[in-house]
Amino acid sequence: MFDPSIGCNARQNGIRDILQKIVNDFISLSIQMPRLDTNSGDYLVEIKDQFQLFGAMQIISNHFQDIEVATGEFLSQYESKSFLWEETLEESFQAFLETGVDPREQKHTRENDDGEEEEDETFAWMAEKVLDGVQTKKPGLDAFDEKITFLIKIRDEIQQASLKPTVDIGWLRVNATPLIKELEKTATEWITAYTGFLLDNTTREIRNIEKFISDVENGIQKPPTSATTAKEKERLSEVMTHLRDVKMIKDRALGEIEPMKEAVMLLKKHQASMPAGTKMMEEDFLVTLENAKTNLIEVSERALGPTKEAILPLQTAEAKDIKERLRHFVVKVAEYRYEFQTSCPYHISKSSPEIISDAYMKI
Repeated sequence: MFDPSIGCNARQNGIRDILQKIVNDFISLSIQMPRLDTNSGDYLVEIKDQFQLFGAMQIISNHFQDIEVATGEFLSQYESKSFLWEETLEESFQAFLETGVDPREQKHTRENDDGEEEEDETFAWMAEKVLDGVQTKKPGLDAFDEKITFLIKIRDEIQQASLKPTVDIGWLRVNATPLIKELEKTATEWITAYTGFLLDNTTREIRNIEKFISDVENGIQKPPTSATTAKEKERLSEVMTHLRDVKMIKDRALGEIEPMKEAVMLLKKHQASMPAGTKMMEEDFLVTLENAKTNLIEVSERALGPTKEAILPLQTAEAKDIKERLRHFVVKVAEYRYEFQTSCPYHISKSSPEIISDAYMKI
């Protein structure tokens, strides 16, 4: 935390290391000066007998212990913010997301007309179109709100000078300005990670719904009036596919609108800013969501109303044609089976390459 460190360290450049070195340098003078009375030896024995020297050294040690205690108290104001440097943002955020439940991994059921429980496939259909590229394994908005509120409180404490940038501890001056600036930057990055996730997820989901609406709207325009040619049959199949998608997805997609509104309101509450260059930067998300909801209802009504009625005769005729083709196929399979059983080589008494070849040609 401190640079240089308060105590001793492996590099021996801590403040306690420096003080000890200064004291040792003073004591070493007694070794470097030869004795004047005997012309041999040094004054180290006399120095060791000086109680005043050891008393001064003890005073220095006591003062330093007081400084270590005071610096520890100084650091205590950062305890609530220690996660900003003890944890990595990526790992912490991923662990936060893992606390949520993924609806893609859940079993979705519904009650049929007979009152029995059966698998509900509408979520899987909706997820394929509306939740494409959307992170679904995440905790609820309450958890996001709690986390973002906590991070904003931490950042505000840093910005509002509740942390002392400079403090004198005895003869030691501590300059915490670089740490405070780095903590403020890091706290902002953490906040952006959470708000940015909600923003990106919501934007993706809105765009997916808008794309689905556009695809259906373009797909049901000018439905075929007949299904005679292969091209007309292909066009009929495309329109029927869009009608199926609307039937399977509409209610589920509409159910996503309200949670997205709540996410937008949460972003507004925490004053999340839209990144520069984003297409929706100047738009109001709530207006966009309301428009998407209205457009989805309108295109669904057109698809399941006039468009469905327009292709119903063709759909009925195509269904009859498929049934007829299926009936012919069943008959053909039965005829083939009979011929195969009666004409196989194992019914003949003699065998030759020509007979075997003729039998295979019949098959």
